[in-house]
Amino acid sequence: MPRKQRVLSEEAYTEIKRKIVTLELRPGQRIDDHELSAELSISRTPVREALFRLGSEGLIDIDTTPGFLVKPVGLQDTASLFEAHYVITTSVAMMAARRATTEQLDRLEEAGMVVEGAIADRDYFGITAANASLHIAEARVAGNPYIEQMATMIHDQGQRLAYLCFGGVVDFREDLERHFQLVVEDHRAFLTALRAHDPEGAVARAQEHVHRFRSRVQAYMATDAITGFELGDDLWDIAEGAVPTSS
Repeated sequence: MPRKQRVLSEEAYTEIKRKIVTLELRPGQRIDDHELSAELSISRTPVREALFRLGSEGLIDIDTTPGFLVKPVGLQDTASLFEAHYVITTSVAMMAARRATTEQLDRLEEAGMVVEGAIADRDYFGITAANASLHIAEARVAGNPYIEQMATMIHDQGQRLAYLCFGGVVDFREDLERHFQLVVEDHRAFLTALRAHDPEGAVARAQEHVHRFRSRVQAYMATDAITGFELGDDLWDIAEGAVPTSS
């Protein structure tokens, strides 16, 4: 692929993904690649390449007609996402605590500071993007490309939920200051456990962090924004039973 087309494809990918995460492109919305191309002032081929890439990440459904549809956010999909999130995060914590090098940990610390900077600026999209990048980097430190690939898909999917629950669409900012404070504490404590090469400590903090995100999502879903949404505790019983101990 020529360099110019790669650059345009990356630009299209970044902007379309931003629109999906911030719900400018709503869940279930059909995308007309001709219209999107005109809106972005990018030719149709790079736009379609970006849409197919987002399809591979699970943010776009590609119809057989053909056509493109923003992947809906449904109860079952969200429940399955959290179940996978819990299992993968636990595995990442165990493996990263054993394998992380000092250089890798220093890069994770830098990634965590980017998250904190976005929080300080109250840049809700920036927070979701930086947070996903941090957790994908943690999965990379685990040293298993299959786990990294799964973690990338999970955190790409989770960005829309995070944006919703950080107040990006509706005014859902009650206790947000405290929530962000706890998120930062989680990130720092997890890094401390990795530096100590403490798998049990890393797993405990990572699992608590997933529970915190899940609770935030449930609290949002309990508002008038969306009714009839619940993530049952049985999901965690299933997930926890599937995870081997770190000993």
